[in-house]
Amino acid sequence: MNTEENNLDLYELLGVNYNSTKEEIDKAYRRKAIKFHPDKNRDNVEAATKFFHQISAAYKTLTDPQKKLEYDKIHKAKIESKKRFEKLDAKRKALKEELEEREKAVKQSKKTPVYTQESCEAKIERIKEETARRRREREEKLRLSADQRSKASTTYRTNLTPPSSSKNSIKVPGPSTRK
Repeated sequence: MNTEENNLDLYELLGVNYNSTKEEIDKAYRRKAIKFHPDKNRDNVEAATKFFHQISAAYKTLTDPQKKLEYDKIHKAKIESKKRFEKLDAKRKALKEELEEREKAVKQSKKTPVYTQESCEAKIERIKEETARRRREREEKLRLSADQRSKASTTYRTNLTPPSSSKNSIKVPGPSTRK
C-alpha cells in the first residue's frame, strides 16, 4: 500500500462500519463495484478505474481475517491519534482565544485615554474659549447685518423723499388756483 492508500478509511470507502459482518461487506462492495466499474463510467474511465481499484483493495483487506486484524490495529491507532490531536487542538484554541482577549484588552486600554484633573480643566478652558470666540463672531455678523439693513432703509427713504429744488417739482393745482 502506498501513502495515499494508507490515508484512506477502508470502512468509509465501502460504506460499512467497524462491526460489519462479511456478508454486509460483500453486499456493500458489490453495490460500489457495479456503480463505479470502469465499463459503466465511460465518461470518466480514469477516475472510475482508480476508485474501482481502491474499493477492490479495501474489499480484499476487509474480507481477509488476518489483513483485517492488522488494518483494525492501524485504524484504531489513527483514530486515537486524531482524538489526541483534537484535544490538543482544543487546548490550543482555548489558549489562543485567551491570548487574543488579553491583547484586545491591552489595545483597548491604550485607546481609552486616562483623564487627569489638569487635562479635564484644560479641556474645559479650551471649550469655553471656543464658545466665546463663536459668540463674538455671531454677534459681529448680526451687527454687520443690522448695519447693512439700516443703510438700505436710509437709502430707500432718501430715494422716496421729493427733491427740494423747484425745477423738478410738479405743481398740483390746488383750490386757490381754480376759478
